[in-house]
Amino acid sequence: MKAPAVLMATARLRPGCEENFAAWQIRHNAAIAKFPGFISSDMLPPGSGGESGWTILLNFQTPADLETWQKSRERGQIVGELLPLVEGGTLGERVQIDDAGRQPGSEITEVILSKIKEGKEDMYRAWAVRIQLAQAKFPGYRGTYLQPPSQPGDTQWTTLLRFDTAEHLEAWMTSPERAKLLAESKEFIEREELMRLATAFPGWVPVNPMTGKGPPNWKTAMLVLLGLFPIVMLELRFLSPQLKFLNSSLATFIGNTLSVSATSFITMPLFVRWFGWWLFPEKDSVRLTLLGAAILVVLFTLEIALLWRLLPW
Repeated sequence: MKAPAVLMATARLRPGCEENFAAWQIRHNAAIAKFPGFISSDMLPPGSGGESGWTILLNFQTPADLETWQKSRERGQIVGELLPLVEGGTLGERVQIDDAGRQPGSEITEVILSKIKEGKEDMYRAWAVRIQLAQAKFPGYRGTYLQPPSQPGDTQWTTLLRFDTAEHLEAWMTSPERAKLLAESKEFIEREELMRLATAFPGWVPVNPMTGKGPPNWKTAMLVLLGLFPIVMLELRFLSPQLKFLNSSLATFIGNTLSVSATSFITMPLFVRWFGWWLFPEKDSVRLTLLGAAILVVLFTLEIALLWRLLPW
C-alpha cells in the first residue's frame, strides 16, 4: 500500500493583500478539489507553529496523486495568481511522505460536520475562507483543517478547528462575528454537528452549533433515564431468566452492554431529536425549561405505570 503524501507551502503576503489572498483561496480550493487523490487542505495563519507567513498543507492519497497536481496546468495557473501577492514572488515548498492527516499539535480541537445543500458547494468554499480569516484574528487560533467529501454523492464536509486553549476556542465559538457568519451559512448548509466532547455524556448528545456548548447535565440525565429505565426493566423480565445459568458477573456485563448499546443507538438519538427545542433553546426561558421538565415527569409516570406489573416480584 502506497504511503500518503502532503505538500507544505509557505507564503509571506505583501502588506494589504489579505483580501486578494482570501479570494485566491476560494479559487485554489475549487481547482484542487477536482483532482483524483486529493484528501484535504489546511491553511495555517502567520504565527501558527512559529511560522511568520501562511502555511498551506495539501494532503493526497499517494505521492503520484500529488505529483499529478504539481505538474498540472491548473496548479501552474493558480500558483501564478498567488505569486504577485507574496513577498519576493516565491513560495517555499517541500513534500513529506506518510504524513498526510497528521496535524500540528494543539490543546483543543472542534470537529464540525457540515451537510451542504446540493449545488451549493462553491458558496460553501467561499464562506469557509471568510470564516477562516475571521477566526484567524482571535487569540490562540492554530489553524483550520478542511476535508471535502471522500465519496461521490456525499455532501458532508469535515472541519477541524484548532485553538491553543478551551477558553480561546470558547471566545470564538460565542463571538458575534461567528454568529453573523453562521446566520449567512443557512443558505447553503443544511445542518451542522459539532463533536467536541464538552458534555458529561459525550457521544449521547451533541453540542449546540451556535454556542459550542452542550446542554445542562441535568437535562441530559433526564433523557438518559427516560430511555434507560424501560430497557433495564425489559432486560430483567426477559433477558435475566435466560442468563441465570451464567456467572452473575458475566450476566451483568451482557445486560449492561445491551443497555448501553440500546441507549446509545436507539433511545438517545430519538430523544435528542424530539427534545432538541428543550436541550438547545434559541434563548433562555424559564417557562420553556419548566415545560420540558414537566413533559418528562409525565413520561416517567407513564413508563412506571405501564411497566408496573412487568416483573413477577
